[in-house]
Formats: sequence, structure tokens, C-alpha cells
Amino acid sequence: MLRSITVLTLGGLLVGCGGMPEESEPLETQALQLLDVAPPPASEGEVSQNLVTTISIPGATISYNSVNDAFTVRDTKADGHSAVAVVYNHRTGSMAGCWNSNGSGTTAVCDRNYASNTVLSIRACTGESGPRTLVTCSDWRTVNAFAPEAK
Repeated sequence: MLRSITVLTLGGLLVGCGGMPEESEPLETQALQLLDVAPPPASEGEVSQNLVTTISIPGATISYNSVNDAFTVRDTKADGHSAVAVVYNHRTGSMAGCWNSNGSGTTAVCDRNYASNTVLSIRACTGESGPRTLVTCSDWRTVNAFAPEAK
């Protein structure tokens, strides 16, 4: 089933993306067509407490650093598709993407600012950056955004 999620910009605030993007940051501002859009419920399955979570599929590798809320998206295949990190925020119910449409062998970084202990579901995808449609995606992985205590 194909569903459409639209990200809204209101008064300079990007709603549902965990913070303002940098000017050069690849972030969708159009409708994002998602395959199998429903992430797992936050209470089901195991929530990763790792500092860095990496997910790879043919054509894309994403890494999420839970300390600084940064997504690194690497395009790993010269297939004409972009690499994408798709993120569902269980606290707000919002969905966002970090797109790397710079070509094979390149990396894009999207910095976010999630509230401490926010539960996220993430997945690695490939997609068409123009219409913001996804081609193929990994399974969802649930992670916890947190800031470790200063020592």
C-alpha cells in the first residue's frame, strides 16, 4: 500500500523533522511516497540503546548517532537511485527523510535535535529524489535518542 506524507514548513520551522535543517541539508519539502509506511509500535520489539546504529541495503547505508542526533546517508551503488534515511518519531507521530542524491560513493549528513529519550524507528531506503518516491527499504529498526550523562 502506498501512502503520502507531506512535510510542512510554517514560519521557517520545519514541522516533524526534529529541528531546522542546514541550508545544504538534503531534506524533503514535497510529498514523500512511502512503501509500507507503518513503523512498528514503540512498545514492540527491541529498542537499540547503541550510540551508533547502522543499517545497510544494496545501494544505501545509513548510520544514526544517538548522542548528536545525526544521520549519515551513504549512496553505495551506481544505480541511479538516491540513498535515504526514513525516520518515524514515536513522540510526535511525524515522519521525515534525509536524502543523499549526490551520486554513488557520496555521503550526506542530516543533523536533528530530538528530545532526550525519544523513541525513533528508522530504515535505509533507495529512492527517486525528484518525486520523493522510495524504491526499496530495509525493515524498521527502533532506536532511542538520548544524551548520555556528562562525566
